[in-house]
Amino acid sequence: MTNQVSPISALGKALVTQFHPKMLAAVLMPFAVMVLSFILLLLVAWGPLDDWFLDSANKWSWFSNVTALWGMATVSDWLSGFISFIALLAISVIIGLSVAAVAVTPIAVNLLGKTDYQDLEKRGKFIDSRSIFNAVKVGTIFVVGWIVTLPLWLIPFASIFLSVFWSAYAFSQISKVDAITEHASPAERAYILEKNKKGFWVIGLVCGAICLIPFMGLVMPVYAILACTHYGLSLLRELRHRPLDIDTNFKNTPDEVIQLPHNN
Repeated sequence: MTNQVSPISALGKALVTQFHPKMLAAVLMPFAVMVLSFILLLLVAWGPLDDWFLDSANKWSWFSNVTALWGMATVSDWLSGFISFIALLAISVIIGLSVAAVAVTPIAVNLLGKTDYQDLEKRGKFIDSRSIFNAVKVGTIFVVGWIVTLPLWLIPFASIFLSVFWSAYAFSQISKVDAITEHASPAERAYILEKNKKGFWVIGLVCGAICLIPFMGLVMPVYAILACTHYGLSLLRELRHRPLDIDTNFKNTPDEVIQLPHNN
């Protein structure tokens, strides 16, 4: 789909919206959930996870080769504890982001629907179930992927790239569906998500990179939601201005296989 909608412009609009009183207050929700879940995970799971990793890592030959680069013959207690700590932190972050996606996104969509996108008719179906399913799916992939790639953090600079990548994945994938589910019909949603994957990833990568700045990660869940919402609704508005009625022409077509002609 050829369009003038860009992820960079969506990031700029999101910055303005972020200073709205409702969105400033919304920042507290995922942060509070993240902190509480992190404390609970530390109390319940840190010890068992640390013991398991310490016992298993020394049996992995490839992991021993990596630690040897750092002059370590075996995995030390502090290294095992640190990796376990980071793993639990990641889980708590995705819990907070999932809560933000389910609870904060409706606030953002409602706010933008009354201001920037009043002209968009709401045609969404199965809104709550779609949102929850997407949050669970993305959260599961994020946690498993983060834990599996944790040993790679020992490779110089790998921690920076992995942190940005997984943050970008979470921010883009968990937010893009919720951003348009309420307004877009199933056909519109499928088309927008299929044809604009790169744009949502750009938003995720920018937000993931900003998270490297101390304390900015506290704001990013809500900011990423706002950016994806601006981007998704702008794409939806432009799509509806095209002469082709997607719902009429593709009402019997499964979401995953919708194909539309491109306008060059």
